[in-house]
Amino acid sequence: MTLKRPPVLAGSWYPLRAEDLASTVDGYLDLADTAGRPTGRPLTAVVPHAGHTYSGPTAGRLFGLLRDWKPARIFILAPNHKQALTRLAVSGADTFATPLGEVPVDTAVAAHLADHPVFRLENSAHRPEHAVEIILPFIQRLWPTAPPSIVPVLVPHLPAADLEAAGNHLADHLADGDLILVSTDFTHFGDAFGFHPFRRDIPLEIERLDSGAILRILAGDGAGLLAYGAETGITKCGLSAAAVALAQGFPEGYEAALIDYSRSGDRDGDYTHLS
Repeated sequence: MTLKRPPVLAGSWYPLRAEDLASTVDGYLDLADTAGRPTGRPLTAVVPHAGHTYSGPTAGRLFGLLRDWKPARIFILAPNHKQALTRLAVSGADTFATPLGEVPVDTAVAAHLADHPVFRLENSAHRPEHAVEIILPFIQRLWPTAPPSIVPVLVPHLPAADLEAAGNHLADHLADGDLILVSTDFTHFGDAFGFHPFRRDIPLEIERLDSGAILRILAGDGAGLLAYGAETGITKCGLSAAAVALAQGFPEGYEAALIDYSRSGDRDGDYTHLS
């Protein structure tokens, strides 16, 4: 008997009908500028996980650059929004579903990851979580007949030593042709998030705050990213996930690039509540 993780966002954060979802995602993918694609094989990418009307254009500009290359497997590192966790939660599902069909999970690798003390199989944490599901339609539209297998992992806020250990253990399971996706939004700003450190020039101040995290990601500096989070209190929900992805840095000669940057306020002009 196979275990399928059903969609929970269809009809709210993205279209319910497969035809509508395919059409909107294809439109986002078409926004990609291939001239801005870094050279070489993709290793790690950071993508947003808000509803598609907010995150879709930015996600599409990234995923559209992968049209000519199919990863062997995709490790999706995401924050946990719904359930408190004390270890990284690996999904025990066989597939993740959206209205576009099912994406297979590499269950063997998931089980091996869960053997480490800082990991565990935890299906209950994945059932309501949006940060993995929201990016799956992009994977499905890029490779509609046979999407690559995924390894979904939820990464809570843990001590730096635990995150480093998790990153090293993850690296032991990476093979040539694998891709790491970090699912994260950047600064959550406003009274609803208890984060209101500035009252003037809000768009500029948020960009400055986000830029500090972006620069550390581009440098492959996971430890520096964690230190920046502690120093600033930035409400970047996937900061720990990014730190795990960057635990071993980037290989010599890597090329990093900022493909796109956007905030929810850029769409509607309201910067008093950025989610």
